[in-house]
Amino acid sequence: MGQTQQYFLILLLVITLLKSAAGESPRFFADDPIRAMPAPLPVKNPHPQDINDSLDFFADSWHWTQSRPRPAGAVNTLGEVPDSEWFTNRHARRRLSRDELQRGPGPSEAPVPPFTVTGGKSGGIMPGFRMKDSKGRSYFVKVDPLNYPELASAADVIVSRFLYAIGYNTPKNEVVNVTLPGLRISDTAKITILGERPRKMTWGDVEQIVKQVPHYDDGSFRILASLAIGGESIGPFQFEGTRSDDPNDIVPHEDRRDLRGLNVIYGWLNNTDAKASNTLDVVVAENGIRFVRHYLLDFGSALGSDGDAPKDPRLGHEFMLSTPGNALKRFVSLGLAPARWERAHFPDLPAVGNFESHLFDPDQWKSDYPNPAFMSRMPDDDYWAAKQVMAFTDDDIRAIVETARYADPRSSEYMIATLAERRNKIGKSYFSRILPVDFFRVENKELLFDDLAVRYGFRNPRSYEVRWSKFDNVRQTHQAVSGWGSTHLPPEAIRALSGAYFCADIRAVGDPLKPVSVYLRKEDNAFRVVGVDRKW
Repeated sequence: MGQTQQYFLILLLVITLLKSAAGESPRFFADDPIRAMPAPLPVKNPHPQDINDSLDFFADSWHWTQSRPRPAGAVNTLGEVPDSEWFTNRHARRRLSRDELQRGPGPSEAPVPPFTVTGGKSGGIMPGFRMKDSKGRSYFVKVDPLNYPELASAADVIVSRFLYAIGYNTPKNEVVNVTLPGLRISDTAKITILGERPRKMTWGDVEQIVKQVPHYDDGSFRILASLAIGGESIGPFQFEGTRSDDPNDIVPHEDRRDLRGLNVIYGWLNNTDAKASNTLDVVVAENGIRFVRHYLLDFGSALGSDGDAPKDPRLGHEFMLSTPGNALKRFVSLGLAPARWERAHFPDLPAVGNFESHLFDPDQWKSDYPNPAFMSRMPDDDYWAAKQVMAFTDDDIRAIVETARYADPRSSEYMIATLAERRNKIGKSYFSRILPVDFFRVENKELLFDDLAVRYGFRNPRSYEVRWSKFDNVRQTHQAVSGWGSTHLPPEAIRALSGAYFCADIRAVGDPLKPVSVYLRKEDNAFRVVGVDRKW
């Protein structure tokens, strides 16, 4: 036998062994479904990274199309996002109380005066400063545009509360009323003026910043106090790729379901400023382990606000850099055919800005420019995100909107109604793409589930048929068993030994939506739901 033939036979043997090993790998393990990721690995030498907004804008603006999308990562066998340094399941898994919704992250106690200014900035889009309260807690302070009181601060508070309630890591943002005599300045405070080097901050600088802030009749003014995030900041994260210095960051960010799903959630909240520089990675230490926690921040350009003014009506409907199709359409029509967003009507409420629900289309909503994670999403990513949004009742929305402390009750009522209508459009849209049966459980020897489209009133009740099979967890093959058409467990499943697996293919009668497959594992005399496959 020649050497070439020997190499060929060895290669053939290796391929055969690999195929065999792949075929013998079980689909489900004893700890499935995983509800929380294992304790993180320690991070050793993280290196801070910075992101240039202009380069990020032009690089991501070329993401008009996406290569063949991949299934989402960072999910368990149910298709859910397990708790991790990125995301902690909250309201959709365990309903938060009204107090919890309003408290948000961090301590329940608001900033305690008197406040000491520790630094500031002047110039740029909006002025701001840093301060400490009487308990020594550090805050980043943002203010509202002079002609639009409450606009940006309300958006920042409301959106941060919703995102935290869903499961994301956000800073603790609070609306605080302050008076100029209630401020003092630190001897070490410095200020950065646009185009100049930092210098010692004076009381005149504080007065100049305060002059640019809307005031109430009693002389007080409103600020947005964002509690400084604890830990060692190592800069923002990108919406694609991974951090090479984080051993826990192994799923490409564009494939993470919790980041893909932000497209739907940000669409609900009209947070168009979904760029990498509005994120933050922080090294924290817990239980003796240093690891990276990932944050979303800066929501002053959400809802009807663009930070320094009401949001441009085009944003949310088109990318800043128009697509070739939109540009050609305008060229051919000579600009005479108005875009859909040009027909939008907004309330005469300065604190709300340009925010509406009538023209909102969840499928067509866009961030300021293409986001790689948003462009990579698939229907089951949208479905997962829609479940998070639909978990908020009208009362839940009201509880969070109240934290914005609008002076005019009409602003609160408009915001509540608009968020509720946008929420309903999201549920109606994404619960029609995939058969929305969910929350599976076995009770009294019957597989039960909820149809979310029916639960939320988007359609009338419907009938289902179930096809049962015994599932070989190692060979990953199915063998049909009795029980066709019924949600009751088949006799073979009831008689089966502990450790046996069964699959139920659920189909809506007379509906073209593809079936959902639910996998059960028998454990003593009970059954655990261990897997869900959704098709579209």
